[in-house]
This record gives sequence, C-alpha cells and structure tokens, in this order.
Amino acid sequence: MAETKIRLSKSSKQKILIAVIVLLIIGFVVGECVSVLSVSIETQTAMTTTVYDTIETRAVVIRDEKAVEVLSGITIPAVADGEKVNAGGEIAMSFSSAESAEQYSNFRALEEKHKYYTDLGSTSVGNVTDIELLERNILSDVNSYIRSAGRKDISAAEDFALEVNDDLTRRAILVGETVDFSQVISDTESKISQIDVSSCKPTGYVTADKAGFYSKYTDGCENMIDYSKVKDMSIEDFNECLTNAVSAKGSAANGGKVINSFIWYFACVVSAEDVAGLRNGYNTQVVVKSTDKELKCTVVRGADAALSADQTLLILSCNEMDKSISSMRLEDIEIRVKSYTGIKVNSSAVHDRDGEKGVYALVSNIAKWRRADILYTGDGYVILSYDDPDIKNGIKLYDKIIIRGRDVYDGRVFA
Repeated sequence: MAETKIRLSKSSKQKILIAVIVLLIIGFVVGECVSVLSVSIETQTAMTTTVYDTIETRAVVIRDEKAVEVLSGITIPAVADGEKVNAGGEIAMSFSSAESAEQYSNFRALEEKHKYYTDLGSTSVGNVTDIELLERNILSDVNSYIRSAGRKDISAAEDFALEVNDDLTRRAILVGETVDFSQVISDTESKISQIDVSSCKPTGYVTADKAGFYSKYTDGCENMIDYSKVKDMSIEDFNECLTNAVSAKGSAANGGKVINSFIWYFACVVSAEDVAGLRNGYNTQVVVKSTDKELKCTVVRGADAALSADQTLLILSCNEMDKSISSMRLEDIEIRVKSYTGIKVNSSAVHDRDGEKGVYALVSNIAKWRRADILYTGDGYVILSYDDPDIKNGIKLYDKIIIRGRDVYDGRVFA
C-alpha cells in the first residue's frame, strides 16, 4: 500500500511555532513565580573562630649549649635523650670497642625495661581525672605520630608510637583491666643474667660542667655565636648564623650535647613594616611549621625598627624545652602578631542596611537583622563581632546566619 505524506501549510507551521514559544514563556513565568514563593536559603551556625595577622619567616635557633667531649674509643650517651642532668653528673661513657659499647647498652636497656614493667605492674587504680589526662595524652601523641610520619621523621614517629602504647596500657590498668607483665619481666631477667657486665664496663666517663638538658643531637652549630651576646647581634651576624645552619647536618652518632639554659632564642630578619603590631617585651605566639608546635615567646628586640629601615632583626625568647625543641636549628615559623576572635562567615553573607553592616539570622523561620562590625577581612570571608553590648541587635552565638538566599530582608517569613 502506498505511504501517504501529510504536508503542512506555511501558516500552520507558523501557528505551531507561536504555540511552542507561548508555552515556553508560560513555563518560564510559572518557574519564576515558584522560585520567588519558595526561596531556598542556606544558614550557618554562629560559632567563634580566631584568626591572626602573622609574619612568616625562617628563623635560626640559638641556645646556651655545649657538645659533649668525645673520649678515645667509642663514646655513647649515659643519659636518655631529653633527660635533665645535674652538674657533675655522668652524661657520656667511653668503651674500648664497639662490641663492648653495644653489649653494655643492651644491658642498660634491659634494666630500664625491667624497671618500667615492674613499676607499671604495680600501678594502682586511679581516679577519673587520671583517665581524662591519659586520654588527652593519647590523642596528642596520636596526632604527633601522624605528623611525624607525614614528614618522614621515623625516629620521632617511633617514640610517639611507644608513648601511645604506654598510655593505652596505663589506661587499661586504671579502669580495672588485668594486664599480666610476668612473662615479659621473666624474659627480661633471663636476658640480663646472660650478659657478662664485668667484661663490657665503660673505660671512662664524661660529666656535665653545669646542670641542664641533655640532647643526643648535635649539628656543629653549638658555638656559632656567643650566647651571652645574642641580644647584641647584627643582621650580618644573623646572616652568618643562617649560612651555618643551612649547611648543618644533625647527627646522633657522637656524645650529644648539654643545653645549659632553658631560655633560648629564635633569630630572624623580617620586614620593618611587619613588626608594627609588636612591641619589645610583649608576649607572642610562634608556630613551628614542621611540627605545628605552638610556643609562647617574648619579643626581646627588633620590634622598634627605625623609620628608615627596610628590615629588622627580630629576636624572640622562649623557655619551653623538650626533645623536639632541643634538636631544632633552622625552622620556618609563623609569628602571630595580632588575633581576631569573632564569627567567620562568607563575605557574601554581609549586607549594608541603612549605612550599617550586618547579616540576617533565621529566627523561627523569620529573617532578623543582626548588626555587626567587621573585625578582619580575609580571602572571601570576614570575621564579625558578636555579643557586643554596645551593638544593638548584634550577633549572638548559635544564631542561624543566612549565608545564601534571594530577596532576604528583615521580617521576611520563610516557609
């Protein structure tokens, strides 16, 4: 059967085209109406955030430290890394051979292990505060382990892993769990009895001239500048220290060092403009980038830069000390000059209403105006004041701030 073809006239085609256009226009208008009547909004809970004006620079660490004298033969530490030492106390031992040094070191390690598990086994049940402290320590050590592993510091990662294990064991004992150490104590005693201590005793000792803090790491920069003259050093002196620190290589292969003063310094050259918010004698917070460690420091000098100066030598003192600090030499640091605490929101959430800055908060599905001062402007965000008694209708903590929405105004009801 022959196929019949239907042909439309030109006028029919025009009518169909007009009908399609009219339908599209009607669909668009309906969509706009629906959009206006049911506005989609997004809110953010008002929580406090602190941001900082910072100076980022590279600093050299200067301490009152002295490398341990290396005796003839094989010299090894007599105290643990990070341990305090007394004046006249033994800090290093000398042996006639590497074999004797290794055997004696194993003997000392086994004795420490035996004492550790004996003491741990006698730990009594503690109170809730002890458990909470241990849990905080566990969390801190886990975070430190992750950071150490991330920067491939295997030695530090191993230390933190052991500390986590120790704290978990202590926690188990404190909550009443039975942990049996008898087997490990028995095995340790057996290994100790097999060592002939008389054949591997040290042939000599090095003692500390002054009390201090022992570190097994040295880098050859222990005497790069007179510690007593740190506050008088020049930019040229700093540049020389910086050159030495860049080429320094840390090592734990010798007798280590003793840090005689717990007060030490960061020295760095920064722009004179950057120190405008600092004052000599003021405290400031310093973050060490490699470890995320936050240190409380004091500005010793450099904040009073001359008006004509482009740069200034900034000296910061600190009295905190631990194993990681004792091995620092050249560090990228962040100096926190000024802090701003407030509500952090996207810049687009801030509106201008009758010459006032502020945001809209959603209260029982009604948009309410919240006036606020801009404390800090960042990249795409601002920090706003909150709960200020001098600001009428200011932002309050836990307000639901509208950060996205169309045609928002004070008093508008949202379904």
